[in-house]
Amino acid sequence: MFLKKYNVSIEVKTPFNIASGEADGYIHKRTVRLKGEPYIPGSTIKGKVRSNFYKLTLANHIDGMCDCPVCNIFGGQGYKPSRIYVDDFVLNDTAKDEGQCREKKAPVFIKVGNAIDRYKKTAKHEALFITEMVKPAVFTGTITVYFDEDTLRYKQDLELAIKMIDSVGNGRSRGYGRVKVYLEEVT
Repeated sequence: MFLKKYNVSIEVKTPFNIASGEADGYIHKRTVRLKGEPYIPGSTIKGKVRSNFYKLTLANHIDGMCDCPVCNIFGGQGYKPSRIYVDDFVLNDTAKDEGQCREKKAPVFIKVGNAIDRYKKTAKHEALFITEMVKPAVFTGTITVYFDEDTLRYKQDLELAIKMIDSVGNGRSRGYGRVKVYLEEVT
């Protein structure tokens, strides 16, 4: 068993929202929070990495008991546990500006929009919505992978799949959540 650990930084270049499923009378989509701060769930990143890895390897995946590289690394049916563990990505608040710490600004803001009637190509009547958005920032986390002899040959594909992440959250077609991923192998 070969343990590989990666420090990953995700630089979010445009505002984004990863909805928490919570809503109140005003805000339609609240962003996910950990200890009051926005974060990117590890499951969101793992899903994107799995999708990218599947595209790279062109795996012959079948339903049920499967022995493809995707199932061997990300887990599959039966007793086939995942070999990749993705931590939640938290806001990196160590950013410095010219040697001095910047004053901490609120990373969340409110975006107001109006729903569109796609058939009539006009704004829907009384369809105002409010979404909580996260400002561009840097989020950091770790990804741990346990390779064996069979899966070690897919190490470069897995690293490329991580670097291929280009967006997080919803609203990608509107330019939200564009990201740049930086990967550093630790062990």
